[in-house]
Amino acid sequence: MDYLTGFLTMVESYEEIAALRMRKVKKSILERREFMQGLNEAFAYISYAYRIYRESLKGKAKERIINTNGKTVSILLSSNSGLYGDIIINTFELFREETSKIDTDIVIVGKLGKNMYENLSEKKNYRYFEMTDNVIDELSIKKLSDYILDYSNVIVYHGSFRSFISQVPTRTEVPVELRKIERSLESYDEKFLFEPSIEKIAEYFEKQIESLIFEQVVFESYLSKFASRMVSMDVASENISSKIRRVDIDMKKAKHKNINSAMHSAIFGGSLWK
Repeated sequence: MDYLTGFLTMVESYEEIAALRMRKVKKSILERREFMQGLNEAFAYISYAYRIYRESLKGKAKERIINTNGKTVSILLSSNSGLYGDIIINTFELFREETSKIDTDIVIVGKLGKNMYENLSEKKNYRYFEMTDNVIDELSIKKLSDYILDYSNVIVYHGSFRSFISQVPTRTEVPVELRKIERSLESYDEKFLFEPSIEKIAEYFEKQIESLIFEQVVFESYLSKFASRMVSMDVASENISSKIRRVDIDMKKAKHKNINSAMHSAIFGGSLWK
């Protein structure tokens, strides 16, 4: 009983910590949303102006603003420890299934994902990045973001927050998100003057937006993990509480049995003396 009670206290503490971290991450996401919206709007204007500029070049038009290496990179956002329910395993399965079918470089974030990938019979060479689970690790996010900006196509596999009780594995293609922003001003018709040139400004903005989209995906992954841990700890807490109730009943039964046995011995012993 002492062991179960102590275990319950520990699990409830994990649940409360996960809830606090989840609320903090959610607040950060909401605070960034307005900033991202304004920046996306600015990028859409620049992208529109750049498209008009490309059309004026006729045969010299570029397909993309940003200069990249033409390769694809697939990134798995996992964790360093367990107790996150099944979201990490499900995300890894999605990552494993899709990366086995395409030509892509591999990046793995988190010790748990690294261990699972190492245990595969068939695997590719990969780059590993460390990132803490406890707080939003902005320095590590920046380091990883700088690394992937050279790639033409960035696919991120991560947990996605649907509700407090629903976390699903998701793939996010950063260039696709960029194109959605670019298409948001199809009918826009405003003229701008760009200095030093539209090419340099467009390339700079695309790198910044791509980096911010990736950071937002990482934030989403944090939110999903903390919510999943909170739910799994809540389930564990209920299971332990049920076990405590069963043990308590068994203890009471044993106590009553012991009392009955003592009373039986007393009554039986008294009848002999008579």
